[in-house]
This record gives sequence, C-alpha cells and structure tokens, in this order.
Amino acid sequence: MARKRANKPVPQEERMQWFHKARFGMFIHFGLYAIPGRGEWVMYRERIPADEYAKLADRFNPRRFDADEWVSLAKDAGMKYMVVTTRHHDGFCLYDSQVSDFKSTNTPFGRDLIAEYVTAARKAGLKVGFYYSLLDWRFRGYHEPKKYPDSAKAMVRQVHQQVEELMSRYGRIDVLWYDGGWVPGLAGDEIAGFWQARKLNRMVRRLQPQILINNRSGIQEDLDTPEQYVKASDPGRGWESCMTIGDSCGWGYVRHNPNWKTVPQLLQNLVTAAKGGGNYLLNVGPQPDGR
Repeated sequence: MARKRANKPVPQEERMQWFHKARFGMFIHFGLYAIPGRGEWVMYRERIPADEYAKLADRFNPRRFDADEWVSLAKDAGMKYMVVTTRHHDGFCLYDSQVSDFKSTNTPFGRDLIAEYVTAARKAGLKVGFYYSLLDWRFRGYHEPKKYPDSAKAMVRQVHQQVEELMSRYGRIDVLWYDGGWVPGLAGDEIAGFWQARKLNRMVRRLQPQILINNRSGIQEDLDTPEQYVKASDPGRGWESCMTIGDSCGWGYVRHNPNWKTVPQLLQNLVTAAKGGGNYLLNVGPQPDGR
C-alpha cells in the first residue's frame, strides 16, 4: 500500500471547531447481522460458529441501498455529520479491504458501500465518520490472548492494516470512531498496549491530521462517548451521546424491537446534549435490503 508523506499536525482546538457546532449526527450500524434481524451481536450471543456465520455473506445483497438516500435523511433531520460501520465485531467489512476476504465486494452485492457513502456525504456537505471495531470474534487470540498469542498478534496486525486502508483511500475523514477495545483479562493501560493504540493513532494522525478520534482504543484522545444516556463531560472536552431509537437490544437491524422512543423523547435528548455542550449521535439500523 502506498504511504502518504507526513502531514503537519492540526491543533486540537482547531480540529474541534466544527464538532462543537454540529450538535446532531447520524450513527449507522449495517452488516451481515441485518439479515437475521436480531442485532449486531447475534454471532456472539447465539454462539454461531464463524464458518456458519460467514455463510450470511452469500445472502448479502442490499439491492435498495442508496447512499444518497441515507445522506438525504440525515441532512433533512438537521444532522451535520454521519458515522457508519466500516466493520463490526464480526469482522465483516463494508469496504474492499485488501487484507481480508470477508467483505462486501466478495458478496452478491459486490460493491464498496463505504466508498459510496463517503461520496454522498461529501456531496451533501456532511462531515464523514468511520466506525471501526478493533476486536474480531473470528480470532481465537481475541477470546484467549494468552493461550493463542500468535492469533492475537495477527488480529492486531489486521487492525493496523485496515485502519491504514481506511485512512488512506477515501480522502478526508473527519471522525474515527473506535469500538470493541475491551480484551478479556486486560484493563486500563493494558488495553492500549494490547492494540498498540499509540502507534496506531500516530499513524492515523499522520494520514489524517485534522481527524477527531474517540476514547475507545484505550486512550482518551478527542471525544468521550457516553452510550445510551446523555452525560456532559468537563467544559471544553468533546463528547457525544450515542443512542438507539429503539431499545438497546440492538444497534443493527432488529426486526421486532419492542420499544421505540417517541419524537419528544428524542428531541429532549438532543436538547439536553446541546445544553451540556455535546452532540447527539442517533443510531439507525438499516433493513437487510439497505433501506
């Protein structure tokens, strides 16, 4: 992969300016898990073997996916930025990764969904965010890192390679939203050490000097991310409350989500976040056909 030369760092205060004004963003969780319709943790919670789960890729063909439509919905709602899952904990990529065959371009869909999203968001003037899960359930070294150290190292190597792909291929990226940083048996600084997070984020900032990075790689970085509740951080600190529209039983599509928040509830959460100096990142889980 071709490497870009080092870019001049951008001061945090300058990088944060647009974010402090944004207040409202759209979070999108989409992947193979939309097909069974039981949330994005279905592989783990139902103990589906990796080879069996991988068969869902043969059915992944969201023919009604329209990046312009996704972006239009966000913009019409008053959202200023979007964050889309490039890869969740199941390891399935919505882009054409060169270090994994488990990806959207190897399905009947055959397209780089992330590339289309980026193009549409930029055209509409929205800021572009990438969600990326550090962990990958398919690696034995994630579940038992001490027992399978070679597998754990291979997973971390994949993380660094894929994040570099995402930071190199799609032009300017405004937010890198890590998730899945927790590791069985590790805590505190051990988490950042396991993922080599400082090295990883130095690379990210070299390629994307203006980017904002959240606090889920074991390092505080730029943004706090309270989940399913609204809680302000210290004054001046960047933060956004991420929340599902329905119950927290799933961020990906859940066919029978029992309780949907009302419009007044959603508006109140947005107002509370704005009052506290933060943003509201409201999640949508598209249906299997991409709507």
